[in-house]
Amino acid sequence: MKASLNKFLGRAAAAAALVVLSAAAFAQTASTDGEIKKVDAAAGRVVIKHGDWPEMSMHAMTMGFGVKDRAILDGVKATDNVRFTIEKSGREWLVTKIEPRRDPLAHKARD
Repeated sequence: MKASLNKFLGRAAAAAALVVLSAAAFAQTASTDGEIKKVDAAAGRVVIKHGDWPEMSMHAMTMGFGVKDRAILDGVKATDNVRFTIEKSGREWLVTKIEPRRDPLAHKARD
């Protein structure tokens, strides 16, 4: 009986480890450039227009994202050109990083 219990517990531990490793393997993160369209710091959300994003199987679009930490939105405003990183959290994509991006060609076009 004790041997059967040990065998069962060993299999259960192996199954639990497999679940944890599988979840890590499916964690997705990716970065791309975009333009901030709207910031709702109180709700912890940002709307970003981005181009085609092949590695995420996304066409160019404007979409809203939650943020992993509201501090990410400090100093971010509509019309900012940024490089941002997202990660999948459950069924939602969360922004984990936003950095300013300066497009020299866009700047010259305005001058």
